[in-house]
Amino acid sequence: MDVVKAIDKEVEKMREEIIEFTSSLIQFPSIQGEEEAAQLFFAKKLEEIGCIIDIFKPDSQELRQNYKDVLVSRNDFTKSPNVVGVLKGSGKGKSIILNSHMDVVPAGDQDWKESPWSGKVVNDKIFGRGASDMKGGAAANYFALKTVVKLGIKLRGDAIIESVVDEEIGGAGTAATLLRGYKADAAIITEPTDMKIYPACMGSMWFRIKVKGKAAHGATAYLGVNAVEKAYVVYEALKNLENIRSIDKTHTLYKHLEIPFCINIGKFFGGNWPSSVPDEVVLEGRMGVSPDESIREAKTELENAVREAAHSDLWLSDNLPQIEWFGSCWVGGAIKKDHPIVKNILQNHLVVLCQEPIISGAPWATDAGILIKYGNIPTVIYGPGKGNVAHQANEYILIEDIVNSTKVLSKSILDWCL
Repeated sequence: MDVVKAIDKEVEKMREEIIEFTSSLIQFPSIQGEEEAAQLFFAKKLEEIGCIIDIFKPDSQELRQNYKDVLVSRNDFTKSPNVVGVLKGSGKGKSIILNSHMDVVPAGDQDWKESPWSGKVVNDKIFGRGASDMKGGAAANYFALKTVVKLGIKLRGDAIIESVVDEEIGGAGTAATLLRGYKADAAIITEPTDMKIYPACMGSMWFRIKVKGKAAHGATAYLGVNAVEKAYVVYEALKNLENIRSIDKTHTLYKHLEIPFCINIGKFFGGNWPSSVPDEVVLEGRMGVSPDESIREAKTELENAVREAAHSDLWLSDNLPQIEWFGSCWVGGAIKKDHPIVKNILQNHLVVLCQEPIISGAPWATDAGILIKYGNIPTVIYGPGKGNVAHQANEYILIEDIVNSTKVLSKSILDWCL
């Protein structure tokens, strides 16, 4: 049997089923805390193709104890189970994980032409919240494994499909799969890379810095200390740190970005009256983290930069800014671009699309860092969908991208697990 042609033929036979499946997934409004219905639908489909099914809820306490840098934003996962399906191999073969997340960001009050949960098919696209990020990727994972099953090919290594929760807020779902004992010789996360290959992903985290001043009447402002002016000292220190890190924190897969690991101030607020000198200003922002550094190392760099700037200022040296790490935190990670799993996908992409894929670092954080750094699992990010339409109104995915990525993934499973 010509396996390559057989896979292409089988996937094309399932084209309408792929469209219907993806549309159905989108119709579940699986925002954080409401993923259960979509997950049970997905689990049933996995069971139909012979997978051993595990449906379980992440344990918040256990996650916090084991993964200090993974944000666990809630204590209750009652309506948010993870789903894992395992297609057991015959033995003595390499195993693989195909990972996707079922949670999506809220639709928001944006200018949607149709319901964000319509899953409407228009010409060559499927529309709706999560179409690109990342229910199209979940569909590709499922149909890649279904193709292998329908062709009657018995794998030697286990093929594991994971549909996780809480990716959009920090990765607790994927971390929970590690605690559950799911490991493999390699993993593919089918985030919307536009079918580029990302062997690396950056980390990121949020910070809050409170800068003290001294209140006074606006008419005698010289008697006070304006917290806005002192916050500017901190802001300049952060921009200087960003410049230093752009030189020091180089990574071969991020050379195409002018500033790969930005430090951005997203919120700046303070004061309570136009005629008063503000006695406190708060800066909130995001710090990008290199795949090669730890969260703790990055935090220490920022804390030291703010502390050094404060000590150079007479007022701030006696009123040190308070730094708090809060909200989102994603762990970065990377594997070598010539790793066998990267070569595997590259070769099969070339076979299916007849062109070399772009290989670079992911411009955003994903769960890959968790699998790489905590699970010691070589992980690559590759999937259908355009990242620049994710989280936007009228989000969509190209049907052809799901079909093509399904073909690539099917071939990659066979090459890896046989």
